[in-house]
Amino acid sequence: MTEKTPSLKEKLESSKKYLPNADLQGADLEGADLAGATLSGSDLRGANLKKIFLSDSKISKSNLTGADLTGANLSGADLNKSNLGKANLQNAYLRRADLRGANLSETNLTKSNLRECALFKAWFKKSDCSGANMQNIKGAQAKMQGCILVGAKMAGADLTGARLERANLEDACLQTANLNRAFLNDTNLNRTDLRGANLRYVAGLTREQVMLARIDKNTLMPDYLKVKWTSQSAFDILDVEK
Repeated sequence: MTEKTPSLKEKLESSKKYLPNADLQGADLEGADLAGATLSGSDLRGANLKKIFLSDSKISKSNLTGADLTGANLSGADLNKSNLGKANLQNAYLRRADLRGANLSETNLTKSNLRECALFKAWFKKSDCSGANMQNIKGAQAKMQGCILVGAKMAGADLTGARLERANLEDACLQTANLNRAFLNDTNLNRTDLRGANLRYVAGLTREQVMLARIDKNTLMPDYLKVKWTSQSAFDILDVEK
């Protein structure tokens, strides 16, 4: 009887999972268990990584452009400075992953779990994060221009200095989020929950944007906008002359 040749997936699973700079472009690794693997600097462009298990793996400075990571588990993974541009991360689980300086531009992150991720200076330009869980992310100076964040859960997020120009935050929850020095030019804040959020030194915020959002008396507003409460829940915004 001819012995069955192990597939690439089986070979990788049975290896010691030490695969730095591996050439896995276009590889079919759907459902593979590579938890704790070292794949730093690897080429995973266009790979099929659906439902792959990469929890606590080291994938920093890797190229995952266009890879399909639908339903993947990347919790606690090190993706520092990796390229995930145009990848599919729908329903992926990335809680507490390190994505500092990573490229997530034009990436599908709908309904993904990014809770408590490190996203310092990460790129999210024109990515789709609709319905994503981004609570308590550390996203200072993240580049999120044109990012779709409709219905995203972002309570407690640190978005200090984040670039949110033209982003869509409709129905998103940013309760107690820190938006100090963030850029909100042309940002859609329709029904955005900003109760208790820090907007003290934001740039580009207008009266019209705030009137569409949801705030409370704990929301810290910039000096150039003054809130006049007319009831417990109703308010008006007055522009302060600079």
